[in-house]
Amino acid sequence: MQAASIGKKELIALIGAILILFGVYLYFDSLEATMLFATIICGFVLSIFLVLEKTYYFFLLLIAFIPLSVNLRIIGDAQVNSPSELMLLLLIAVLVFFQSSYSKAFTRFFSHPLGLLLIADIFWQLVTSLTSTHLDVSFKRWGIHTVFIIGFFLSTALLKDPRKMLNSWMAYVIGLVPPMLIAFNNFRHHDFDPRSVFSISEPFFPDHTIYGACIAFILPFLFLLCIHRKKLHWQGWQIIGLYIFTLIALVSVFIALSRAAILSLVVAAIFALLLHWKLRFRWLVVGLVGLGILAISLQSQIYEYVEKNDTVSNDGEVTNHLSSVTNIQTDASNLERVNRWVCAIRMFEDKPWLGYGPGTYQFEYNKFQTVEYKTYISTNTGEKGNAHSEYLTYLSEKGIVGGIIFLLIVFGAIYYGMENHWKLEDPLMRILNLSVLLGLITYFFHGIFNSFMDQSKMAYLYFSALGVIVWLHQYQKNRVSRP
Repeated sequence: MQAASIGKKELIALIGAILILFGVYLYFDSLEATMLFATIICGFVLSIFLVLEKTYYFFLLLIAFIPLSVNLRIIGDAQVNSPSELMLLLLIAVLVFFQSSYSKAFTRFFSHPLGLLLIADIFWQLVTSLTSTHLDVSFKRWGIHTVFIIGFFLSTALLKDPRKMLNSWMAYVIGLVPPMLIAFNNFRHHDFDPRSVFSISEPFFPDHTIYGACIAFILPFLFLLCIHRKKLHWQGWQIIGLYIFTLIALVSVFIALSRAAILSLVVAAIFALLLHWKLRFRWLVVGLVGLGILAISLQSQIYEYVEKNDTVSNDGEVTNHLSSVTNIQTDASNLERVNRWVCAIRMFEDKPWLGYGPGTYQFEYNKFQTVEYKTYISTNTGEKGNAHSEYLTYLSEKGIVGGIIFLLIVFGAIYYGMENHWKLEDPLMRILNLSVLLGLITYFFHGIFNSFMDQSKMAYLYFSALGVIVWLHQYQKNRVSRP
């Protein structure tokens, strides 16, 4: 056997690494700090190698790290969700400069109606940033939004195999398992007291609402995989793992005690049932308009019924926590949400065309608060929180045009998702399409009560789901047009 030898380049690199480590040790005068620096550098070098040589595996690693990432303060008050957002920036840079197929994917994906709407969203957010009351905040929020679209929505175009798309979603599920187990353990340490759910998901998720929303988004995906497990052609241990992950997610979404997340799953189940009954998009729109008209015409009766509900969400009783969703008389959480909604509507009325600028709601809403709607948990300085609604956030921060663009994205995603559902023939593609469509339904419903689009843990699910729908629609369109 021939003895292995070290070449000249390897020797120079080794000596250089040793000298750098020695210099770092002299600078810090600490072995622990030197080892930490070496670990960070090695991780960075490994990431560069992976993203250049094994881009797909780096992408899977990035997705798996999204649920596991934590906020890291970098400069001043600026924070980054590390390591996922840092890895995303690295991935985008490599794709732009070293992947010729990325530019082709850009042209193809953004020529689709949903892609054009996202381009319009980016453009209009830039316009409203230029007229913002807080330029630095708005440009930062616009940059984050653009990075998420380019990174998550467009990267889906490079996954030319539906099994790779399925693997990317499984990577998110695998990354979500440790936070779910840790949240369960935190809940156990608090003797399963419902009043502790607000912080059990820390440090990976800032609160139980986004934690529950993310689990609700991926639960339809896991359920459909379990139902259609034979079509996956997986091995026995993979199916067992799938059952375990599904059970953990199901338990975790109830432990999160997010009322909106649980209700969003009910809405998704109803939507799936309507699809099973051959519901068409036009009848869905007609039904939603009819429900809206009915709610407006019966608003006095609805208010009278709601007025009778006096259960609160923080008394330690699980049943009261869930049933308090309609209590707008004494439940502080619900009353504060109404307060934020009223402020958002007043902000929209004050600047209906351009809004106050992306990310500015938390700095502006205080001046629109009144004694009538303020609660004991309201902030007098108005420096915290958001509008607790994706739709009202768009209206208050980006004006009527921004609100219309977002609604077009919502209904466009549902329209093309439903069209895919009726036309796709490949079983795996049908499973994947229905999974992301039901996940989006949970998000669109949850968006009535909360706003999470600016956080990478939800942004990946949202923009990636849109990307999957576009990819499948273009695949189906090309297959039909090809002889």
